[in-house]
Amino acid sequence: MYKHGALFIVMLFFALCFHMRGYAQQYAADTAQLHTVTTNMADAFYKTVGERARLYNGPAVEPYDFVATATNANFKDTAAFINGNVKYDGIAYTNVPLLYNIDRDLLMARMYNQFAQFDLLSNRVADFDLMGHHFVRLYADSLNKLSQTGFYDELYAKKLQVFARRTKSIQQEAVSRGINRYFLPKTTYYLKKGAYYYSVNSQGAFLDVLKDKKKELKQYLKDNKIRFRDDPEYAMAMIAAYYDHLTN
Repeated sequence: MYKHGALFIVMLFFALCFHMRGYAQQYAADTAQLHTVTTNMADAFYKTVGERARLYNGPAVEPYDFVATATNANFKDTAAFINGNVKYDGIAYTNVPLLYNIDRDLLMARMYNQFAQFDLLSNRVADFDLMGHHFVRLYADSLNKLSQTGFYDELYAKKLQVFARRTKSIQQEAVSRGINRYFLPKTTYYLKKGAYYYSVNSQGAFLDVLKDKKKELKQYLKDNKIRFRDDPEYAMAMIAAYYDHLTN
């Protein structure tokens, strides 16, 4: 597997410089021209890559060995890279072409040449913004009841926090021409209250965590005609915001 990154480019750059210097030793008259060429190469490299050089150090994207029908492995079934923001190694980068593979829970980026694609190293990604969603990396903590490390879609974040854990799994079914493979999406919701995470995949489970204000919250939903089953993510964000208001 080939790996695309700044290290490869820098090595190539200096290898070429070394070769050209050897050539210049044979032809001293070309020294001035050599200096100009190598200087221009360095300037072009740093101008092109600049501060984003640290991004270009992940492995190349590994393709699937099958073609899925109807769906794909990515967030919202997108196939194209879309500009987003990412915090990587503590540095915030903006307008980076990104693609989030939910099946593998990997954030992919496209290099400055708009061709090579690579995976960002997940443990170096703190958070990222893509298609109007803010994803944060959370770490499994059995004490606080979070079972899985990975990227979580942050739906609401103040005193309370609401997260959606979006996953996909490869499914297959027999068809007349063989085996049909596709990606099946699944979303699990978590409410963080204090230091603890609670799995909340229904209105009842959500309100049970906030039982000290359950009566007021139910009335709020009724007064504002918010139906959990119609849009659970909107409902959870609104309930959390109102709870924070009541307990402020």
